Amino acid sequence: MAKFKEENEDDSEESLISQFETTLSIRPSNDIPEDEDLSIDHTTVIHGTTIGLYNRDQSIVDIEELEEEEQLLEQIPNFKAKRQYRLQPENAIKTTKINRADKGRFQKADTSEYLSLQNAAFRKTLEPSPYLDIELLRFNRTFEEFIAANPQIMSESPKFRVNTDKTLVLLSPYSPEHAFGRKWVSKSYLATIFERPQRLLAASIGVSAALTMFPYFYEVANSTKKGSLFSDHVLKVHGRDWPRKLFELCIQSHEKLNEGKLEVPEDWNVGDIYLTPKTITALEGVLGTIETSIDSLYASKNEEDNHKLAFVVLRPPGHHSHACLPSGFCLLNNAQIGIEYAYDKYGVTHCAVLDIDLHHGDGSQDICWERAGFRGDYGKKDDEFFDAKENPRNDYGKKFALFPKVGYFSLHDIKSYPTELGYATKENIKNASLCIMDHDLNLWNVHLQDWSTEEEFYKHYRTKYVAILNRANQFLNLAKKQYEQTYASYLTELSKYNKYLLKPHLYKQDMSKPIPPPPFKPLIVISAGFDASEYENPQMQRHGINVPTSFYATFTKDVVKLAKIHTEGKVVSFLEGGYSDGALISGIFSHLIGFTNNQKYDDENDDLLWNDTWGTEQVIKELSKGCKRSWAAYKNPKSDITIWANEVIKLGRAMMPNSILPTNYIYQYNDLANKVAFERSVSPDAVAGNKMLREILDEEGNPHEFSKSPVRNDPEDNRRIIRHTRSYYKKKG
Repeated sequence: MAKFKEENEDDSEESLISQFETTLSIRPSNDIPEDEDLSIDHTTVIHGTTIGLYNRDQSIVDIEELEEEEQLLEQIPNFKAKRQYRLQPENAIKTTKINRADKGRFQKADTSEYLSLQNAAFRKTLEPSPYLDIELLRFNRTFEEFIAANPQIMSESPKFRVNTDKTLVLLSPYSPEHAFGRKWVSKSYLATIFERPQRLLAASIGVSAALTMFPYFYEVANSTKKGSLFSDHVLKVHGRDWPRKLFELCIQSHEKLNEGKLEVPEDWNVGDIYLTPKTITALEGVLGTIETSIDSLYASKNEEDNHKLAFVVLRPPGHHSHACLPSGFCLLNNAQIGIEYAYDKYGVTHCAVLDIDLHHGDGSQDICWERAGFRGDYGKKDDEFFDAKENPRNDYGKKFALFPKVGYFSLHDIKSYPTELGYATKENIKNASLCIMDHDLNLWNVHLQDWSTEEEFYKHYRTKYVAILNRANQFLNLAKKQYEQTYASYLTELSKYNKYLLKPHLYKQDMSKPIPPPPFKPLIVISAGFDASEYENPQMQRHGINVPTSFYATFTKDVVKLAKIHTEGKVVSFLEGGYSDGALISGIFSHLIGFTNNQKYDDENDDLLWNDTWGTEQVIKELSKGCKRSWAAYKNPKSDITIWANEVIKLGRAMMPNSILPTNYIYQYNDLANKVAFERSVSPDAVAGNKMLREILDEEGNPHEFSKSPVRNDPEDNRRIIRHTRSYYKKKG
């Protein structure tokens, strides 16, 4: 596995690679005055205070800082011992079904209605950071500067005839609002929280790397929409209790965190799941982004106005979230919610989920069992199903499977969570190895193998890994065939009914008009996790199982081929895992290179656009420098790699400026301190002296939280912290 270690760099240029090929001749855009260069802003005020410089290694966390005592106390608890932990909200909102004419629709209970039960002061805590660049002003300006400095791009770069043939890269700008909030924990504890807002900075640099190679193959946009935790498509996946309990826990976390108390139930993996009031803001943004991504594929009646491919940059991830149990950093199941929304709004009847995260998506698979009519391991109660009365369970516990029909096809490491080698339960191992294509279930799991050369890896790919694509193809083929048979039966029954209408007296009993089946409308979803990357942190990838960077481009290109056969080319890809800077940058870069509607290459000449020099250790090391808070651009870059990396990093850092945070960033809300900090930050002198503020900050913004060092202990907390190497903790009395 490729590994690298960053050193503290000065402004001198280091020649990193002798052979590096770009698709374009790129010139530096540094000839503009430095004080006007928005992408080189090294003194940005974050949340009302100037953050000192820090250095970040290949990962967001620094495992070397772990205390020796915690290493000796290391203990991995049982993963999700079999239990039915029912989360009942304390302040329940009545959720009722509407009449049969609109059955399946839950009565909505939005955020404002729920907040009416709480102190109105909490509204302030839910407001996002003022550094949120909702209109992408910084990015658009930086991209214009990039094009202006490289006018040859207009003639050199390939373009599409139709603008919506571009791959849509959709950003979730509220996602950084979900941040760790236990300010009393030790520095070494904080270092093992892998799922953090800073992941989005690395993801943005991965996006910009692909964008600089093919500037007219991608469209980058922010989702400005906020969804509701109480919308129909969320309740249908997660039931009525869990979304309300999640909302309630987030609101209660405000007081608990201020008092130095744990904000989640202690029998959870508390190093895995954390909450703050701002988690609500992040989740509403995530839901809005999911909805926007589906809208981008189907909203317009004119198909040329719809995108075919969409990659969604969001967090927290979702594929470990069961209907009623959060786990593995996941609070809601993003992919399943997106599928439900696609069915509710656009009539998508079948969906194949292709999961390439290092870890088995146990939550996504469990929800597929529920969709097939069986009880989930951590599923909804019977009275939480919208069709509880109309569709009861039979004597064997199965309900009639309704739409949408979802197949789940996963490629993962069987020795990693939730089947950690030496700690996995028999049931979890069976779940992560299950292969079945019947009984309304379409589930296929394939395990990654070790490899020493890319030739060996691609032998595995051609003979074994491609099975998840073949089974997805089988699922969609059979679904189409079943629809055609059902529709033929409908036409036969309709003909009989029409004859009955002409001569009803000839029939012994009345006939009802047959109901046509919903039109077959399939979609492919990718659960795009990048923690199987060769550049992932070894603490996340403890068993040496990984994939070469080129895999993501190769696999994604094959998915696009499959989509052209079944879904009119429509695919939506949701970001799942990936926790080191190198894994996210390289994985997303490769994924997007394969995720194109490039018309230049037909079936007879479908060369992969990915170039192996782009995924080398030296290139990823250079790009990962941009994830440091203290990054400084080369003033006079000369080699191809440093010129290109400069532009990539500047574009990436301009996408989500609210994700540029120090490694020790921690959520903390203090109304009075925030008010003082905010008044200082929007003073004429502060705005004039800070380029990000000049471009983004509204002078009439609201108070916001700011970061403080988390290195302190709670004097009243005498519980020992037991560390698990994948950031699972249990507190022992």
